[in-house]
Amino acid sequence: MFIEQIDIEGFRGISRISLKLNSKTSVLIGENRWGRSSLISALMLLSLDRKFYQFVDSDFYHDKYENYGTKISINATYCESYKNELNNQSYQSLQAVAYQIEQDNLKRITYQLTADKTNENIISQHNLVDHQRKPFAVSDPKIFIETLVNLNPVMILKNVLNTDNLPITNQPLSEYFTNQLANQLREHSAQLSQDELQRGLKAARALLEYYFVNPEQRYRNQYLANKNSPRNEDWNSLERINNILDELDNHYLRTALLGIFGSIMIAKGDNPLSQSAVPILILEEPESQLHPIILSIGFRLLKNLPTQKIITSNSSDLVSLFPLENIYRLIRLPDQIVTKYIAPNSLSIDDNRRILFHVLYRRASAIFARCWLLVEGETEVWLLRELAEQSGYHLSSEGVQLLEFAQCGLKPLINYANKMGIHWYVITDGDIAGNKYAETVKSLCPKDKNYNDYLTVLPARDIENFLFKNGFSRVYKLAAYKTVEHIDLPVHKIIQKAIQNSSKPDLAIAVCDYAKSKGIKSIPHLLIYAFSKIIKASNKFD
Repeated sequence: MFIEQIDIEGFRGISRISLKLNSKTSVLIGENRWGRSSLISALMLLSLDRKFYQFVDSDFYHDKYENYGTKISINATYCESYKNELNNQSYQSLQAVAYQIEQDNLKRITYQLTADKTNENIISQHNLVDHQRKPFAVSDPKIFIETLVNLNPVMILKNVLNTDNLPITNQPLSEYFTNQLANQLREHSAQLSQDELQRGLKAARALLEYYFVNPEQRYRNQYLANKNSPRNEDWNSLERINNILDELDNHYLRTALLGIFGSIMIAKGDNPLSQSAVPILILEEPESQLHPIILSIGFRLLKNLPTQKIITSNSSDLVSLFPLENIYRLIRLPDQIVTKYIAPNSLSIDDNRRILFHVLYRRASAIFARCWLLVEGETEVWLLRELAEQSGYHLSSEGVQLLEFAQCGLKPLINYANKMGIHWYVITDGDIAGNKYAETVKSLCPKDKNYNDYLTVLPARDIENFLFKNGFSRVYKLAAYKTVEHIDLPVHKIIQKAIQNSSKPDLAIAVCDYAKSKGIKSIPHLLIYAFSKIIKASNKFD
């Protein structure tokens, strides 16, 4: 089973949130104070260490004025990973507290934790409830809750203070599963030699134990850790193993990998996993602990663990490793935290591919932006950023990311931004193509909004013609004919000659240098007005 949804009200820094999770991996991103620590704390109440937690005063939601609430409600809904999973021997006893919905015919179990505070008294309750949040009529719900948590315990991958060395485990059970995985890999692929397999799996074991090993034990075995830390060739071998695991949809391979993980937890000694347990893993900002290359290798390995992963991250490198539907954007509003994500099949295959390539792979930091400024080409990206800064608008620090849309297409970018709660604004040329882009903006802007708040159409065939006619003609004349005097040619001919003699990037630099020398008065008012609207939009959350 996996946690399909968690609904929280009145807990620590969360007034209200309803979060629907991916069965495999959910990567949670958002600005500071979206409730990351509180969400992780709530999820950890479903761990082996926190069973039947008794809430305390500091658990109740409080605002910035330290006004505390009096009620807490946490509902964690577990769902079958496949049909009839609850018929398995390990889960059979939970049939009495499961319910089924018609949408997918999968059974679910909802674990409810509540607390009520009256004066100094706090009453905590733990129940299993149906789809209407009514408790099941069972004599002792704690027996069922304990079974549920034991089978699918939430576990946080610990951060450690010393990141210089990655230890390895010498536990026999881990060695057994490592050998099993090596044998299976050898059967399915002739790409790796025995030596490469051993080196790669050594790195895999080290990486898994890195997050779970008892720090005191590691310090006692510092000499062993130094002696056996993985080398570069070990990481290279692990990356090749990742390639094989990605290609092979083999349940046994993934089970053996989970066995290595489970044996490390058994070796750790506190609250060991049962043999039937499939843990739900939480990783909090793992990018702060590992080099980006090892982070990439490690997450390709973790993706092959047959278990649910919940990750919080501020790393564009890490986010780019996952499909679009695994990325969840959390936004804090005055009365709640809202979640934005791409539901399965909500984007066409073609749009999904375009967003993956043009945003996630090429400019993944845009996923974290509050607002996208969408422009036709790369020249505008650099040019407008510089002109905005000279106008007193620092786009990056305001959460505005510039993206060119000519190759990707405007519609896929706007569709994705709308679904993910990212504001957007389009600056386009005044030619035929630009007019078509303007029509796209009109059709896709929110129905209750004015499209003029999302669009600026330059009154010229392109940005070079616009700048030429608005105070920057000398830049193009000098580049074209080394003079600032009148040239008896159409404007577009002069610009064409300037581009031939120089280049669009060089001309953009020349425009910005000229604007800098002349000051803000030289920048067209239309652009300054557009920048002000963009900044205003980036500070809106609705």
